[in-house]
Amino acid sequence: MSMLLEKKQYTESYKTEMYFFKDIDYRVIDNFQASDLSLLEGEKANGYKPLTNSPKVVNTDYLNEQIAVIDTIITEEYYNNWSRIIGDIVSNYSGISNITNQIGETERERKKFLIEAVQYMGLDLPALQQKRQTLVGLLGGVPRNIALNELGLLSSGYVYTTIKPVEKTLSESMLPYINSTFLKTVSKVDQESENVLKVVNNDHVYVAFSIPSDKKIMGEDEVVTLKTELMGTADSGIDQDYYDFLIKRVDQLYYFPKLRFEYNNRVYSGYFVNVIDEGSQKIIVLMLKDYVNDFSQVVIGKSDVYIQDYSAYEIPGSAVYKKDEETMIDTVTKGYFSDSLPVVVEKYNNGNAILKSVDNPSLSSGMRISVYP
Repeated sequence: MSMLLEKKQYTESYKTEMYFFKDIDYRVIDNFQASDLSLLEGEKANGYKPLTNSPKVVNTDYLNEQIAVIDTIITEEYYNNWSRIIGDIVSNYSGISNITNQIGETERERKKFLIEAVQYMGLDLPALQQKRQTLVGLLGGVPRNIALNELGLLSSGYVYTTIKPVEKTLSESMLPYINSTFLKTVSKVDQESENVLKVVNNDHVYVAFSIPSDKKIMGEDEVVTLKTELMGTADSGIDQDYYDFLIKRVDQLYYFPKLRFEYNNRVYSGYFVNVIDEGSQKIIVLMLKDYVNDFSQVVIGKSDVYIQDYSAYEIPGSAVYKKDEETMIDTVTKGYFSDSLPVVVEKYNNGNAILKSVDNPSLSSGMRISVYP
C-alpha cells in the first residue's frame, strides 16, 4: 500500500487569558470630555499638535495626588525594590487584605496609591525627582495649550479620553516584575472608566500569558539562547533593561521566533521574546509590532495561542521503521521501486507520525511512500 505526501500546516493551540501591557501616559484635565478633542478618539497624535479646541486646565487635585504618590514611593524606598509593588497589589486584591496600612490610611487609599505608583515602576531616584518636577510645573490652575509635549507625556501615540484602573495596573512599566499570581489577581482590579486625556504608545504592545511548564512551546529554547546572547544572562533580574533594549533595537527583534494567536476571530502574530519559569507554570511574553491599534484599548482578553505551528507531513506511524538505529521510510518510484530514506519524526499523534518539513528537506509534496499494514 502507498500514499502521496502532502505538506500542510500543523498547529496545536492552547486557550489562555492574555494580558496586554502598554506604554500609557495620562493627565486629568478640568471639564474634559471626548467632544473637546481636536481629533477623533483613537487617532494618532504627535507631540506638538494641540489636542483640544481651546486651552484647558490640568486638574490641580490630580497633580497634587501624583506628587504625593511619588513622595510616598521615595519615602518608602520602593525604587530600591520595585517588585514590592507586585506583592502589595496581590495582597490588596486577593480577597481579604492583609497589607499593613500606614497610620490613618484606609485600604481604599492604599489601593489607589498602588495603582497610581505602577506608572513610575522601574525609575531610579533622579528619574522620579524629574517626573515630580514635571508635575509641579503643571500646577497653577491656569489654562494651557493641551499638547503631548507640553504636558510631559509620550511624544506620540493614540489619544483616548478614558482609562480604567486595571489598565493603569497593566502598564508596560509593570511587565519586568510580573508573576503568575499577579496575572490571576489583576482581573480583580476595578474596571470602571474615568475621564482623562490618555495616550497609548503606537509603536508596540507587550502581551503576557501563563501556561503549564510541561506544555512545549515552539521556539522556547531559541528565545532563551537569544536573550542570553543579547543580555549576557536569561535571568529575569535584567528584564527591565531587556524589554527597553528590544524597543530600541528593532533590528534584533527579527531574529526572534514568532507565535501566532487567535483573538476576536482574527489571527495575529507577535515576536516571542521571553519565557519566565515559575516551577509548575511559566509566563510567555510576546511583543506585537503590527496592528498595534487593534489592541490599544484591549486590557485582558481570551485567546487561542498556537504553541506548535509549522509545516509538516502527517503519515501513518506504520510507514516509519527503524534500521541500524536510524528512523526510515520507503519511497516508491515508478509504482514499484522502493528506496529507503532517513527521516526525523517530530512527534507521534493518534497513531500518525508528524514530520516537520524543515527537518526533512529530502521530502516533498507529491512524493509517494510505502505504508505497511
